[in-house]
Amino acid sequence: MKWSALILLLCMTAVVLGAGCTSSGAEEGVPFYSLDDMGALSVTGISSVYEETATGISSGNEGVSLSSLFFSGNYGNVHAILAAPSHPIAAVVMVPGAGVAAAAHQERAVSYAEKGIAMLVLDLRGNGGGTTGHTEGLSGDLRRFSSGNTPQWYLTIGDIMAARMMLTERFGVPVYIIGSSNGGMTGVVAASIDSGDAGYFGVSTSGISVAGDASPDAQTFVRSVDPGAYVAGISPDPVWLFHSPSDSVIPYQNGLSLFNAAEDPKNFEVFNGTHGITSEVDTRITGVILTF
Repeated sequence: MKWSALILLLCMTAVVLGAGCTSSGAEEGVPFYSLDDMGALSVTGISSVYEETATGISSGNEGVSLSSLFFSGNYGNVHAILAAPSHPIAAVVMVPGAGVAAAAHQERAVSYAEKGIAMLVLDLRGNGGGTTGHTEGLSGDLRRFSSGNTPQWYLTIGDIMAARMMLTERFGVPVYIIGSSNGGMTGVVAASIDSGDAGYFGVSTSGISVAGDASPDAQTFVRSVDPGAYVAGISPDPVWLFHSPSDSVIPYQNGLSLFNAAEDPKNFEVFNGTHGITSEVDTRITGVILTF
C-alpha cells in the first residue's frame, strides 16, 4: 500500500492508494452514487424527507422562526438548523467548514432571515455537530472508495442536494448554496450536479489536486470530488468566490485558480480577514441575493 500527498485540503496530508471504483444505493428508495467514464460523480434518488422541531422565535424579530431538522433516507439522519422569515424571497443552504457545527452559524442564519432570506445550515457528517460520521477526511474516504463503499464526501454532496430540494419545495423561491472552506469544496460539486439551485457562493475555498505519481485509482477518486473539475458546470447559474489575500490555510492563488476554472457569469472578490466566512462577506452575499 502506497501513500501520496493530496494538496489543498484542510487537516489532510496523505491518502491511501488502493484499487477499485464505487457505486452505491442499489436499494429502492435510497440515493444512487456513481461515476461516469470521465470520473464525474452522479447522484440520483435523493430524498428531501425531514422531521422538524420548532426551537423558538429569534429575539428582536417576531417574523423569524428557528427550528431543528433531521433529514432521513439518505444513509442516516442528517441534522440541520433553519432560520426563516414568514415569507422569504430567497433561501440558502449553508455548508460549514471542517469541524464547524451548524450551531456556530445560528446567529448568521438569523441575520439572513431578518433580511428576508431563509438559511438552512447543515451539520455535516463527522463535523462534531448533530450528525454522526467519521473524522478521517479524504484519507478515510479513499479507503471506503477503494473497498467499494460510499465515501462520506459523496454522502455530504447528497445531503446538500436534499437540503436544497427541501427549501425549494417548502418556499418556492430561488435557493443558493454557500460553502466555506471545506464546505465550499463539497458545495461546488453539489451546485454543479444539482440543476435546481440558483447559484453558488464560495468562501476561502479551492480545488483539490493529487500528486502526479498517484495511482490511477487515487486520481479517479480525487477527480470525483475536485471542485476544479466541476465549477464550470455551475454555469449558466452564477458563481461568486470570495478569498482573503491573508488566508494562511488555503492560499489566495488557489482560490483564484478555482475562479479561473469557472465559466461566466462569475465574480471574484477579496475581503478583509484571514480564512472563512465573515460578516463582511455576509453583507456582500445578501446584497447580491436581494438584487435578483
